[in-house]
Amino acid sequence: MKKLFALTPLLLSLFGCASTDSNSESTAVAGPTTTTAQARIGKAVVSPLTDLNLMPTNIPAVITQALNNPYQLPVNINCEALSEQVQALNAALGPDLDTFSREDKRTNIEKGSAMASDSAVGAIESTISGAVPFRSWLRKLSGAEKKSKELNEAIAAGIVRRSYLKGMGEALKCLPPAAPLNHETVTAQKSE
Repeated sequence: MKKLFALTPLLLSLFGCASTDSNSESTAVAGPTTTTAQARIGKAVVSPLTDLNLMPTNIPAVITQALNNPYQLPVNINCEALSEQVQALNAALGPDLDTFSREDKRTNIEKGSAMASDSAVGAIESTISGAVPFRSWLRKLSGAEKKSKELNEAIAAGIVRRSYLKGMGEALKCLPPAAPLNHETVTAQKSE
């Protein structure tokens, strides 16, 4: 336990209090690996508070609506409305699978750096989570386990809702983000 408290100030100072503001543009400046590492360390540092159910988890309204009925027909079924709804879900959930590049264009040095960062962050996460005695029992008794399950269900409903809307957008022949990004079609359109 003493190790955890000794590491916490160091980690907070190294990673700028590990803030994970979803509206910040640090991804464009620092790169996705740095931001992901900061977010993971931030979650690891506050995990004891989460395990004791002392930190509230705010579920965005767009995700809560998806949880109520992920297959509800939208009020307006047109490309613009679908695009707005998909973008709102993207903001809450992060990017969808179709937006990732199929080819990893990073150099070997960048890949190695990402692997080293991932290993270091994993070690910090396991050290901090391992410092809490009887963690699983604490999570159950404090209600954190139930909150975690609710959060996972909400995320799953949001993903289903986004997929459903993109399917509707594809049927209407909308452009992304209202429809899935088809890499072959986009490549063909760019070459024309």
